[in-house]
Amino acid sequence: MKSVNFKRKALSALVAVGVMTLAAAASAQVVGGGATLPEDLYGKALSSTTSSTGILNKTSPGFNAYVGVGSGAGKNSFFQNNSNLLTVGGAPYYSTPVTVDYAGSDSLVTAAEQTAYDNHTTLGKTNFGRLIQVPVVLTSVTVPYNITGNTSLNLTSVQLLDIFANPNITNWNQVIPGLNQPIKVIYRSEGSGTTEIFLRHLNKVDIDNATTFVPSVSNTFSSVVNVSNTSKYIAATGSDGVVAALAANPYSITYVSPDKVAFADATKVVAITRTINGVTSNLLPTKVNVTAAMTGINPPTNPAALAVDWGIGAGATAAALANPTAGYPIVGATNLIFSQCYASTTDKNRIRNFLNQHYNTTGNDAAITAHSFIKLPDTWRTAIYNAFYTATSPESIGYTSVCNGKGRPILTP
Repeated sequence: MKSVNFKRKALSALVAVGVMTLAAAASAQVVGGGATLPEDLYGKALSSTTSSTGILNKTSPGFNAYVGVGSGAGKNSFFQNNSNLLTVGGAPYYSTPVTVDYAGSDSLVTAAEQTAYDNHTTLGKTNFGRLIQVPVVLTSVTVPYNITGNTSLNLTSVQLLDIFANPNITNWNQVIPGLNQPIKVIYRSEGSGTTEIFLRHLNKVDIDNATTFVPSVSNTFSSVVNVSNTSKYIAATGSDGVVAALAANPYSITYVSPDKVAFADATKVVAITRTINGVTSNLLPTKVNVTAAMTGINPPTNPAALAVDWGIGAGATAAALANPTAGYPIVGATNLIFSQCYASTTDKNRIRNFLNQHYNTTGNDAAITAHSFIKLPDTWRTAIYNAFYTATSPESIGYTSVCNGKGRPILTP
């Protein structure tokens, strides 16, 4: 009996060591997740054991699979250092909690988030160094539709505002004469940077036209738009969720990232009608039209600018990008959020290697194009590289005099 008990205890000890080894292996990787808009580009977690490949987990060795949970949950997981918020199929991706090293977000860091991070006594600037936000790629928010028999759908921004937010617009014949069908609007139910970019444009159109359908900007659609008419509004979760809901609901319309749809196909995606310098055009979210929207929107000139100021579409660039003077009007960037300091030298170097690869070489350019995103303008790439990678920059990740003795995670005696 003693022999059996001893074997059982030995087996239990081996299992425990195995679990701890697996947890250590996971935590030794760079861990993060968030926005679903770039999840295919980054290399998303498909299940607890499989993932796709992308510019984070394939071309930057040492990054775990990217867990797409939406911008809001991604930022929360980072700011709270809580990996349980990184879920796949409703369950935490990491069975044993690990340090969250970064977040992906199309929703910009807010002033409140910046202040909370800077002032946090444990999970903020004191222990982890400055908060860093870097745009990764430019993106459009496309407006796909499911209308049987339509070979194209050209809408102005005002018409988009009416369809998505005006409670009095419920039938397509109020927008398209002769099409007597109820409008179905598919919207993201959770906090989403895609929603934020989309609402930023509708809010600016709302202001310019003195209406009150989209009175503010948020990453949660239902917190701004009245969705109480359940005959018109259908909630869905994640980018894949809204695409599936669109396909399942005839005469519906939604908004989603460009890599989820045939973004240059006018039979699938709305072309936005704009008159610029007296010329009226129907604009699809192509590379040339998205790039044109960035005209005059430049990076901070001071590398020490706060994370909020490094967001494309924040601060001085907010109004300019909300309704740009040229190009396709629903444009933003997807971002990565880091701390400046990491306790693990290995993880610090992995993150620095990604910055060098993405902002100083063309190594990721083919993947960016393949996933329907657009490379940042060279001015932004150079500014980010110089501020957050160059070893002589006091703002760079891992800068010795700032990070000595500190970093994610908190080291305990």
